[in-house]
Amino acid sequence: MDPIIAYTDGACSGNPGPAGVGVVLVCGDKRKEISAYIGEGTNNIAELMAVAHALEAIKDRAREVVIYTDSSYAIGVLSKGWKAKANVELIAKMRALAAGFSNLRFQWVRGHSGIVENERCDELAREAVKRRS
Repeated sequence: MDPIIAYTDGACSGNPGPAGVGVVLVCGDKRKEISAYIGEGTNNIAELMAVAHALEAIKDRAREVVIYTDSSYAIGVLSKGWKAKANVELIAKMRALAAGFSNLRFQWVRGHSGIVENERCDELAREAVKRRS
């Protein structure tokens, strides 16, 4: 059974400022893209919300899921036990959401390095900020 691969990215215009998320989900030959405006936020909130959108879109929580993100912050607070000083409520909700998956792992990728799906997430997040919807 193919794993579900999710690429995520968040963007904001200013920090804080209008923020958006981009997600590309791939499983075998199936692909889904998500572009969503999330209102005012920081870059870290946008990165976390991108992961949240990916996890919420995945229905098969028993399947292997790999989240690719360029956010060391998101990986740290969601999978490495980093203590959060800000965004505590959001992180608690995210940790609870992640706990519902039986085989979830996070993988860091370098942003803006030519990884097609990661670049597409960046486009989707920036498009969401531009259209503010």
